[in-house]
Parts: sequence; C-alpha cells; structure tokens
Amino acid sequence: MGYDIRAWLDRQGRPQLEIIDIDSGHVQVAWDGGGERSPAIKSLFHELLLLSVREDLNRRMPAKPN
Repeated sequence: MGYDIRAWLDRQGRPQLEIIDIDSGHVQVAWDGGGERSPAIKSLFHELLLLSVREDLNRRMPAKPN
C-alpha cells in the first residue's frame, strides 16, 4: 500500500494537502490550511510541500544512466 502526497498553495496562498491511496485513487486526507495555524502545522506543511515537489520532479525527470 502506498500514498501520493500532494501539497500546494491555492490562489490565495493558503496551504492545501491531499493524501491519496495509490491503489484505489481515493483521497484519504484532504486538508485546507486556511485560518490560524500553529508553528508545528506550518513546519509540517512546509516539509510535506517540499517532499511533494521533490517527488514530482523525480517522476518527470528521466532516470540517469549508470
């Protein structure tokens, strides 16, 4: 079982997060970060956003030959 984590900022700059089950394609978690957020939530979202971008870039780039 695997999950696809999608983290982004919407047009108003509010953080958004979805965690999707790879096998079923169903969204397991959908989070809208509007409103006040604690520093811990901001940090978690930041790390998930970076992880999401890194994973997306890895998928788009061709594998390097050995």
